[in-house]
Amino acid sequence: MANDDSELRLTDGVSVEAIKAFLADLKSEFPDTYTDMTTEDACKQLVVPRTQQDNCAYVDLLRKQSSHEHVGKATVFVSHAWRYKIAEVLNVLLEFAEEQRVRKEDSQPVFFWFDLFMNNQNANVTANLPQEWWSTTFKESIANIGRVLLVLMPWRDPVPLTRAWCLWEIFCGISNEGTEVNIRLPNSEEKALEEAIQGEYEAVTDTLVRVQAQRAEAFNPRDKDMIFEAIQEGVGFAALNQAVKDQLRAWCLEKAVAAVEVMQARGEDKTEAFARVCHQVGLVLSEFGGHDRAIASYNAALSILLRTEGEEGKNVAGLYNNLGTAYDGKGDYDKAIQCYEKALAIRVEMLGEEHSSTADTYNNLGNAYHSKGEYDRAIEFFEKALVIRMEVLGEKHLSTADSYLGLGNAYYNKGKYDRAIRFYENALAMKVEALGEKHPSTAGAYGNLGNAYASKGEYDRAIQVYTKGLAVTVEALGEKHPSSAATYNNLGNAHDSKGDYDRAVECYEKALAIRVEALGQKHPSTAETYNNLGIAYQNKGQYDKAIQHYEKGLAIFVETLGNKHPNTATSYLNIGLLHDKRGDKEQACAYVQKGLDGLTTTLGPGHPNTRKAERELGRIRGGAVNGQHASTQHVPASQLQQRTVLAHRNLLLRFISSAVVYQSTAPQRSLLMRFLGALAHAHFDASRPDSQEKQPERSPVSSSRANESGGCCSVL
Repeated sequence: MANDDSELRLTDGVSVEAIKAFLADLKSEFPDTYTDMTTEDACKQLVVPRTQQDNCAYVDLLRKQSSHEHVGKATVFVSHAWRYKIAEVLNVLLEFAEEQRVRKEDSQPVFFWFDLFMNNQNANVTANLPQEWWSTTFKESIANIGRVLLVLMPWRDPVPLTRAWCLWEIFCGISNEGTEVNIRLPNSEEKALEEAIQGEYEAVTDTLVRVQAQRAEAFNPRDKDMIFEAIQEGVGFAALNQAVKDQLRAWCLEKAVAAVEVMQARGEDKTEAFARVCHQVGLVLSEFGGHDRAIASYNAALSILLRTEGEEGKNVAGLYNNLGTAYDGKGDYDKAIQCYEKALAIRVEMLGEEHSSTADTYNNLGNAYHSKGEYDRAIEFFEKALVIRMEVLGEKHLSTADSYLGLGNAYYNKGKYDRAIRFYENALAMKVEALGEKHPSTAGAYGNLGNAYASKGEYDRAIQVYTKGLAVTVEALGEKHPSSAATYNNLGNAHDSKGDYDRAVECYEKALAIRVEALGQKHPSTAETYNNLGIAYQNKGQYDKAIQHYEKGLAIFVETLGNKHPNTATSYLNIGLLHDKRGDKEQACAYVQKGLDGLTTTLGPGHPNTRKAERELGRIRGGAVNGQHASTQHVPASQLQQRTVLAHRNLLLRFISSAVVYQSTAPQRSLLMRFLGALAHAHFDASRPDSQEKQPERSPVSSSRANESGGCCSVL
């Protein structure tokens, strides 16, 4: 088929009446089987026999039969899968057209560009089209049509997301500014999705994980090769996956919120059934990072249950717990603690101290206090959870392992790495026994253990542990899974700490590519990786690249977490410290002040990170004054340097004396050599003008959190 003819097919569409007539024709010809026929069946058994003699498209028959009244400029491009049941697809189109008619009384008639009708099914119309046609003419044609209708089913594992053609069509619609993309399900699927939102929200969110464009297939291998080549040379698979996931995420959220709005419109917003829906919708919203909207949904459910069940109702504790988790997710730890404490009071009263749900809440309190930096308080709650879990669930239960992980993290952040390692090793052993060596949760435990070794300075051992965890994760979840990205992130941290900055950048780049593809460009984890890349480039002395990556991470943190979140604050601090290193005191003070404000608001003035930021700001401001008014210094910098070197020498003499007393055993000699090396490095740094440089904050990744996601909603 000539290119001009192909372009014509992408401008015309068929009318609603033509769709109705085709459906009636199908029913008449195949009364017993038409409801089970796929689009491919309809093509082979009806369209091809009707058009074979004239070697034309079905739309050409319509032109002859109806004097063009059922053919007009296309207003909707239909993206679907040929294995769908044709009757269901056509009914979705008719329902969509009716919605448009009701919403817009004076709108132009709807004409669908539907490949079954528009392409000549007696020949492969795409076989001879040049590759650039797909990224230019085809994409422009969709833009001219102005709307893409994606027929999606089944909602649990949508077929279009596995078909190369459908993914390309979706992307062409999403990437064209001004083109509207609508997702529709058959009525049966809509009802199934609504039921899932109310009862198994995890299945809704799991849909997004399955979007991997590079795994898509096509009936014709040549089509697949052509599409893949066009994608790779054009937008790339990462951009395509992200565009589809963004659209699906918005669609899932729209459906979740719509479930609430439908009940409100029916006047059911005072019922326990409405509370149950709000609770489940809150879980979906929270899963997608919409913490503020989740909190609103939880509160709507809570107000009903407090009225119907009372403050100590059996389902109120679960709501308080999940409300706490949402506040925890947005960094409002004080409110999270308030909610957890309310949940705890109810559970102790109703279920008793020795109950697994009570232990869950203790563990969540431990997580919140840990996030606040109150590690001793966190340890207190983790220990309470651990005692209950060991008594009720047993030494080898996975929840018990989560408490060990929580304790390990708290001691890790207190700087007690050996003790942290003991808890991490306990958790790891339990996970290996309960889940096996090759389970994703086991890989997460390796990550925690690796972090502790890295913090002890045992980087090679950390790398060994991370590498074990990575092998498990890749085998269990795949190379492109976010957990694989987390391990690459940690490997990058270890190589960076060793001074192997090129290897660090290599690992961070792998983590970034996976996170962009799996989670999206605008995800906090993606921002963390940008931050770590900034650190590596800063350590390499490539400050312009470092600033670029820091700024990318900061922009994502601000958009996704807000200006006052601890991660955003840390990003401000890192940029400020780099400006300080470059000698720009004014910019340094401005960024560090923003970081300090954010940490003070979210973590409080007493948090270790807040105090550190305060010290940095004071140092930078002092440095600025010192640089301008050197004559006012009480102690010259050279004198301070001499004192530092003298102190190092005295310490060295004491160390050598001790070594002599103990007759310099082999381990001591090894330690002595390490000390001498460190001293020489410190002496060298002290003689440099930038000896006050502070290390930026990087993002290790662990999997310690054991927040309850479901609460008591299952009994609502």
